[in-house]
Amino acid sequence: MSRYRFVFSWRWIRLHVLIWLVLIPSFIGLGMWQRSRYHERTAENAVIRTAMNAPPVPIEDADAVGAAVPQKARWKQLTLVGTFDTAHQFLARNHQENGNPGFYVITPMTLADGTSVLVNRGWIPTVDSDEQQSPAIPAPPAGTVTVTGRLQQSETKGNTGIRDVTSGLPAGQISLINTGALAAKTGLQLRGGYAEVITSKPADSAANSSGVQITPVDAPSLDEGPYLSYWFQWWLFCVIAAGGWVTIIRREAQHRDREAAEAAEEDEENEEEDSEEDEEAEGAETPAAPATAPAP
Repeated sequence: MSRYRFVFSWRWIRLHVLIWLVLIPSFIGLGMWQRSRYHERTAENAVIRTAMNAPPVPIEDADAVGAAVPQKARWKQLTLVGTFDTAHQFLARNHQENGNPGFYVITPMTLADGTSVLVNRGWIPTVDSDEQQSPAIPAPPAGTVTVTGRLQQSETKGNTGIRDVTSGLPAGQISLINTGALAAKTGLQLRGGYAEVITSKPADSAANSSGVQITPVDAPSLDEGPYLSYWFQWWLFCVIAAGGWVTIIRREAQHRDREAAEAAEEDEENEEEDSEEDEEAEGAETPAAPATAPAP
């Protein structure tokens, strides 16, 4: 253990704190967060699959006037029968299709009992010359229409992260499909959620006089996202950090051992040189023996 005594120095203690009290706990926390996101997405996809595989139910059995749509009821397939109310039609801003900016067309449908449901008929592009301008909206089918759609929750800042802007927008534009706000604005008896059109009989308009065509909203993606790989990636970083910590310490110990060995070898060489010099000096200082006198 004496060769690792250096790890208790202040310089190395700072490294230990960085790795074990900062980096590794952060990586573990990020991995746990990605894990929770993965399980949330998996659970949401299970709800969507169940809803999409179930037969449509009448809107009257799934969504009441003024009621909130629970999370578990989202994506439920519905059947709506009524007439479209173009007098209270809106354009929901800031929605893209294949990266192109545009609007969702939100047209209320009046049901037989006099209540109404907000219907997202689909997407239309912005006006090329001015993205803030309201484009001409293709007319919905006239008369009684039967729609199969997906139930969605009323949009709020809490479930979308978007602030509900109610002033300063061009006439007929909205930032959120919020049934409470639109019920107050229109005076309609709106049911709590809204429906995304899957099919319509008769079919919606192919295009208006300006060539603008409604594109139906895509079915939800059941992709589980990158959360599983990110989850293991962050925890792999923990292993890398711990392994790096061990490697750095071992290399430092080996470096110190080499330095100590080189220093010892240099000291030994110096001692040998000093010993040789001492011997040479002693030999130089020894007096020569006197010459012997010749015999008579």
